Formats: sequence, C-alpha cells, structure tokens
Amino acid sequence: MTNRRFRLMQGLTLTATLLSTFIFSVAGVSAAPGATQTTMELGAPFTDNAVLQRDMSDPVWGWTRPGATVTVKFAGQTYSAVANQQGKWTVKLHALKASFKPRSMTIQSSTGEQQTIKDILVGEVWLASGQSNMELPVNKTSANLLVLKPVNGTLPIREFTVTGCYAQLQPIEKTTGKWVSDDYRHDSAIAFTFADMLYQELHVPIGILNCSFSTTQIQAWTPRIGFEKAKDAYSLAFYKEILETDPRTPQHKAAWDRFYKRIAETLKANPARIKAGKPALAIPSHLPGNINSNRDATWLFNARLNPVVPYAIRGAIWNQGYANIGEGLVYYNNLHSLIRGWRAIWGRPNLPVYFHQFYTPGKGSSLPSIDEASEMRLGTWLARDIPHADMASQIDIGGGVHYFNKAVPGMRLALLALKYQYPGIKLKPTTNFPAWQMPASGQAADIVAHGPMFKSYTVEGNRLIVTFNHTDGGLVVAQTSSGIPGRAWNNFANPQVIVNGDDQMKLFYLADAQRVWHQARMTIAGDKVVLTAPGVSAPMGVSYATSGVASLPDLYNKALLPTTPFIYYDHKLVTSTTWPAPSLKVAGLVLPPTAVGIEHVWSKMPILSTQFRDNAVLQAGQPITIWGSAASDNGHLAKGDAVIKFSFDGIKKTIHVNQPGPNIINLGTYSRRRGVGREWFVTVPAMKASDQPKTLKVSFFINGKLAHQQIVHDIVIGDVWYVAAPVMNLNVPSFSNPDGMVRVMKRRAESSMCPRPALFSVAISHEPGSRFACKWVSARQGFAGWLGTQIHAKTGEPVGIIFMQNTILKPTLNPSLSSWIPALCLKNAPSLAADYASVAGVIPGTRYYNANVHRYVAAWKQYWHSYIPQLIATKAVPPNSPWGTVWGHRPHLSAMVTTKASQTWNMLVNSFTPMAVKGIIFLTSPAMFRGNQGSHFAQQMSVLANGWKHRFDVGHDMWFFYTMPSRKLAAKITAPTGIQGRSEGLTITRWPGIKKTAGTPSCQDLVQKIVAAAYK
Repeated sequence: MTNRRFRLMQGLTLTATLLSTFIFSVAGVSAAPGATQTTMELGAPFTDNAVLQRDMSDPVWGWTRPGATVTVKFAGQTYSAVANQQGKWTVKLHALKASFKPRSMTIQSSTGEQQTIKDILVGEVWLASGQSNMELPVNKTSANLLVLKPVNGTLPIREFTVTGCYAQLQPIEKTTGKWVSDDYRHDSAIAFTFADMLYQELHVPIGILNCSFSTTQIQAWTPRIGFEKAKDAYSLAFYKEILETDPRTPQHKAAWDRFYKRIAETLKANPARIKAGKPALAIPSHLPGNINSNRDATWLFNARLNPVVPYAIRGAIWNQGYANIGEGLVYYNNLHSLIRGWRAIWGRPNLPVYFHQFYTPGKGSSLPSIDEASEMRLGTWLARDIPHADMASQIDIGGGVHYFNKAVPGMRLALLALKYQYPGIKLKPTTNFPAWQMPASGQAADIVAHGPMFKSYTVEGNRLIVTFNHTDGGLVVAQTSSGIPGRAWNNFANPQVIVNGDDQMKLFYLADAQRVWHQARMTIAGDKVVLTAPGVSAPMGVSYATSGVASLPDLYNKALLPTTPFIYYDHKLVTSTTWPAPSLKVAGLVLPPTAVGIEHVWSKMPILSTQFRDNAVLQAGQPITIWGSAASDNGHLAKGDAVIKFSFDGIKKTIHVNQPGPNIINLGTYSRRRGVGREWFVTVPAMKASDQPKTLKVSFFINGKLAHQQIVHDIVIGDVWYVAAPVMNLNVPSFSNPDGMVRVMKRRAESSMCPRPALFSVAISHEPGSRFACKWVSARQGFAGWLGTQIHAKTGEPVGIIFMQNTILKPTLNPSLSSWIPALCLKNAPSLAADYASVAGVIPGTRYYNANVHRYVAAWKQYWHSYIPQLIATKAVPPNSPWGTVWGHRPHLSAMVTTKASQTWNMLVNSFTPMAVKGIIFLTSPAMFRGNQGSHFAQQMSVLANGWKHRFDVGHDMWFFYTMPSRKLAAKITAPTGIQGRSEGLTITRWPGIKKTAGTPSCQDLVQKIVAAAYK
C-alpha cells in the first residue's frame, strides 16, 4: 500500500504549485540601460482636464533631449528650465489663484517640440490611496445619491489615475495618466464624497489623484524610504527585503547567491532520490526580498503613486485594511512607514494625511475581542500620534468586503480636512454639511471632526465611570441603519438618534478580578458613561465595541460621530501580547475550541481530503484508502511529537507525522507559499453495502494536546460513481429520493480549472465549513440524482455520485480533452507531446524540469543584470522586454507552461484520488472535438481512461464509460481501443445544449445503458 500511494502521488501533486498567475516568456532583454530621451514627454498628471493646486508653487516636469531648454506658459506665467543629463526638466509655477475658468498650458522645447494641455482648472488637489474600498466607484455605492452640477459648463470635481503601469519593483517616473472631467460616476466613491464636501464649502475646483487598487496591502503603497527611516524591527525587516532586490547592494548578491546555490543543490540531489524511490524535490519557491508577488512591499507605490510625485497637493486620504486584516497591531507601524515615506518623497515633513479606521465587516458583534481585526483598529487609533495626521472612524459602517455605504466615511474624512486645512469654516443653518453635523441651536459653530475617544476611567464601588475626549456637547445613542419603528432612513447610513437609548446599548463590557468580561449596563451622564454589570462587584477593566459596530446601537457625541473602540484592564491598554490568555473569557459564553489556542492555529488544517465529509458514501466490496494532510493549510509541519489518531468502524491507528513510516508520504514542497508537506493514509478492509451510519474520527495531537479534529458522521457503504461533465444541460426526468439513499457531491467552488494540482479540496479554502467546500447532500434533481436513483433501483443499496462539472461562468469555453488528463499521463499521447513538454517543465524529476530550471535561473540573472538596472537608470518600464509590462512581471518557473492541459484534472479530480469507486462516467463536449474533429480522440481518451483508472484505484478494475460523438458530429472520430479493463463508449448523435430548450435531448437513455451494462 505504501508503494501504491507513493506511485500515485510522486512528481505530480508536488510542484505545479510553483505555477504563477502570470505566464510569460523568459526570453532575454536586449535594451541597454540609460536610453537617450529623443522626444518630449510630460509627467503623468499633465494631461487635458487637470486641476492644479492653488496657493502653492506648482511643479511641472517632463523629459526632452538632454541640455534642451523647456519653456512653460500658464495663466500669465512663463518659466524655463534646462533638461539634465537624463533629459528631465522641472519648472515651478508661482502660487495660483483658484479658478473655474478652463485654461491651457503650453510646453515648448528648444528641440522644436511643443505640447498644449487644455481645460486646466485651479483649486484644491488631494491624493486618495488605498485598496478596493478606496477604488470602488460612485455608481456602485451610496455616493451615487450625490448629484454634482457643472460650473461654467465643466464639472468642478475631477479625478486622475495612472493608466500606463500597475506595479514595478523599482520606482518609475515615466508613464501615462488621465484626468476625467465628464463622468464622476466612475470616480472613487470615498474620494468623490470627500471632494464634494470640500467643494460645497470651499467653492473651488477639487482634483483627486486616485492612486488605489484592489487587494493591496499597505506595505505595497509605502515608499522604500518609509521603511528605511523606521526604527522598529518589524518595519526594518521590510527594508532588508527591499535591499535584497536592489542589485546595487551587497545584500542582494548574498541573498541571490544563496538562492542559486539551493537550486543547484536540489537538482543535484534529485537523481539519487529518484533512484532510491523517493519523490524528486522542487526547487525553493520562496524568493529572497520583496519579490514574491507584484503586490509586495513598495510595488504599487513605485508604479502608481511615484509617477505623480511631486505634483502639488494639499494633503492625502487613505482607506485600506482588508489585505492587512490578519496582521493586527502592527498596522500602527505600517501607517508610520507609509506617511513617513510619502512626506519624504514629497519633501513635505508636515504633509497632512487623514486615514480611516477599519470598518465593520458583516453585521457587527457586541462581544469584546482582541483578534487581528480589533488590533488593526487599535493600531490605527494609536497612529494618531503622527503629527499632522488623524483618523476618521467608520466603525458604525457595516457590510461585505466592498461595503455599500461610502458616503458617510468620505464625509468624515472631509470634516478632518476642513477643520485643520481650511480654518475658519463654520457650520451654518444654510450650509451643505450633512444634517447630522448641524448645530441644534441653528447658530454658526466650529466643525466637529472626531467622535468620542477613551480618556480614562474611575471605579466607585461596583460602578465604572468612563471619561472621554471629543464629547462635544454630550453623548447620545444612535444607529446607522433601519431598525426603529416609524423612523425614516436614507441610503447614506446617516446615524439616527435613539431617544432614551441607554438600555439599547450592548457594546460595553466590564471585567472582574478573574479577568472575566461581563456585558454592562450603561447610563449616560453628560459627557461620561456610568457602567455596571451583574456579578461584577469591583470592576477592573472596560471594553467597548472591539468587535465592531455596524448597525448596532452605538455611542456618539451630539455631532453624531461614533465612539472609537477601546479596551483597558487595570488602567492599562489591553493587547493580545499583554493579555495572559489567547482570547477573552466572556461570562456565559463558551467559545468553541477552534476559536482559541492551538486548535485555532490549526483549524484550517486539511486533515481529511475532499470526499470524507458528513453523509459520505464509501465504496462497498473494495479496500478503501482514507487520507488527508499531516501539515497545516500552508504546508508547515508541527514541531515536536505530532501524531494522527484514526478511528473508523472499529479500526484504530496512530500515525507519527514527523517520523518516516508506512502511513506517511513526504510530498516535498507543495505549498502555495512555503513548507514541506506530509500526507497520511489508512487503508481499511472491504465492507459490505449498508445504510447503517458509521463515524470517522481523525484527530491531530501536538505534544499530547489536541490541535485539530474532524469527525465525519453518517457515512454509509454502497456504490460510488465519479461523473465528469462539461457545461451543458443534461436533461433527465424528475425523480424522488424519499429515503435519502442517493447522495450527491458537487463542485461549489467558483473555479473549475487550476494550473497546479488541488491536493485536499475542490476549492482554494481547505476548511470543510467553507461555503466553497464540497459536501454530500441528498439527491433531489439533475443528472447525478437521476443516475443514482436508477442504480439504487437495481441494487437497493446506498449510492453516492460525485458530479464534477465545469464552471458555468463561461460555458462556451468548455476545456479540451487534454485538460482532463493527469499531467504525467500526457506523455503517453503522441498528439499531446508539446503539452507534456510544457507541463513537465514544472514537474521535478523530468528532463523538461531541469532544462526549465536552468532557463529560469538564467532569466533571473538577466533580470538583475539588465532589466532592473535599465528600469533604475531610466525611471521607466524598459520597452520590448518580457518583464516590461504594466503588471510588473518577473521570471517564473511556469514561464514555459503555455497549455491548459491537466488544469481541469488538477481542480476537479486530483483531490479525490485515490478513491475506490464502482465506476467513472466521462461526458464529452463539442469543445473536445473542435479543430481536429476527433482524429486524436481514440489516442487521448485511452490515455485519459487509463490514467484515471490508475490514479483512482490501482488494484481494482472499475468501469469507465464515456460518450463518443457520431461521425455526423465529429467527422474524423476514432474509437478508442487501448483502454485497459472494463470500458464502454456510448455513441451520441446530438449534443445536449448549454441551455434547456424544447429540442434538448434527454440523457435518460444514456443512464439506462450505463446501468444495464454495469449491473447485469
């Protein structure tokens, strides 16, 4: 059994994990560093419809022939500059007055070239940066309710974006950009709402430099100098990585010499491993430095923000968080590095920066917390110690990853800007400020820009009294969404006061001397709150809203700005590092083991593979291999004595994970990130068919402590069939399954193809509870259910159908037959020789892999010796190179993989194997015969069927049924003759349609033929 499982897994499930999202050539770079500028080019922000900053010196820059004189004329000003040796020139316009009058700027070089920029306004310019929630446009959010009217025929708010580049390892200056002046509906919703509020009060044009992009961490937007000037070890570690990818540094040479050496050692060791019957190892996948993705530290700043520096701006706003949600308190360090870096590269030590505290994903919770998201909010609040920077809360805004209510958060940032950058602005009865900011007296008043923030607390007997900063007139209870009968709500999620709402406030907790937290009762006393909690006679600590708020009743000041979350014990700030337990203990709440401690750390471990889930059907009459991972979800092994304890149908087994043995396979490096994999397996004897439920229990212990456990209930024994299907309507009659004897497992993941083998799940997530994870359900309708009921009618025993169908997102792009063939089997089909050579380039132990690795190393050396030096020298993406694209590509081992072969197998089949089944049904589609009209079908289907039979169960001759089109559907069709063991081709004369129509053929006959053949 050890050899069988080993043969099935070696080579294939290991190394295609090195495949990348980006696939491109590793051909050489021919351009030399320091190309001479021959034509005039302007800085990215200098295009038609620009907005220039008023009352400041406005830099204007570009490139022309070195030594040429450039003259800039605008608004009656004329300035000249001489281009330096790199051809760059800069002039600075004298401070301009705000103007809605569209004017033109002319730039003329002594080379004879001239450019004119039209329709320029002058007003206030702000940088807006962050990830997708800053990027999300007006028309997809509550900001769509705002209406912006033209002034003098032109929109007073305009947005700029860099269009010519996405990400780069080194800072660039030369790229393209665009100002949009005719359609604000596609502007950043937060930035537009911010700009609209400024415009309504300042009555000047507003320009936004929108430098944001989806799924990017804060580190990606931080300049190198931001990390370099840090004093904390966390931030300096990023700087060390940056030095490792700068070919000008000794750190780079040392790190990459080590990397090349490890690669050489791996290739040298593999022949001996293969000879000894061990799997070949992949070369190291983790790269030195900040180059493990094009969203690594500095990359987005380098390409999308650096090209706008030093454009004159008043300040910057920042909204981000989801990509850093798991890092917690160090968001404090990251904000310091970000703002330090921006100020350094702009040369403005006091550049105003206003940032959002992370909102509340979902609906909020009243429970106290010191989890990562809570601590990220805490780090954000603490970063208010940065001079000339401040925080706007959006804790009372809830929603999904891309929350809808962007208007209120944008307005709150604007309050900070108006209060500190534009002194003298007053709230007046006729103002355009939101209604929730208006002073009750109707008299002009100063702007309130902060909600209440914790100051201190005192204890008087069983009462704890909290004092706040920024109460501004007292405290009230309010909500940001519906829930109060008779109350009219608008779609901005403006907070609404709950009169006498103290008893509705559930967000405060008090801690007793045993460090147990109790939900508190609150009474507002002016600008303080008085708290008591049943069972707490002498309060020691207080927590407020640390899990977020969303639409829960919340504490506000009378300007209706929310209270910032906080948690203190014994008058000291509580953090996950200072609290003596991994989580907070709440009175009356029993947390599941997976929520805290070692079980939380290992909760995502894929301890069982795809098919072993509640309500599973396992194959009768054959030995069954039950298997899963012995490592964490990212491939890390447990330190110490790690064991798997297995229990099923009276069979018990203990497997030592970190020791070689008959039930452990070393998978080599298979993680998407880093880590050495281990896989465990147990083979149980054949069992008779039975609907009596059985329980499978697999537990993982580290040094005697339970780290992870999965208990699978209601397993029955019967016949199991695997069905592979393209996207098409498989029309069958209706049926009933009253006793639930027929169970079906379907793909629920969004994707059905993957460049690397999925090891333990038909989904990116390994958690059985994931909404994308496969699960067994009682059959109710569809082809799989109909097939199962027909089999059950024959046997009277349980039936399980695993039905894996391609994604429905693009049904016209059904994959070719080669996409379903295991990678190592491609070599057995001469017509797929090129596909095998391509895929084998990332499979250790093949000659193609070794050759590919040598090309990969050569590409890296050329990347460092040619491309990056040219990028540094010219501050532009070098043309005509494999890496000179907007995306910031870099060498990848997967560069030679240009085929989609094996990708459907990787996602929809691999994680089920090995698996004992009664048989396999493979349904073909027109896409499999496109082009060659079936001339290679016999060869490729034989290879597919034999490969599947071997991978599913080496020792059992299962049935393999497949559909084969008639010559009317595929003129050159050839019938397979090389399939080993039991198989049958079922000829079809009409393809089922993608959609159900009146003419769609029924699959009833097909099912009946399969059942009749398999159950004679």
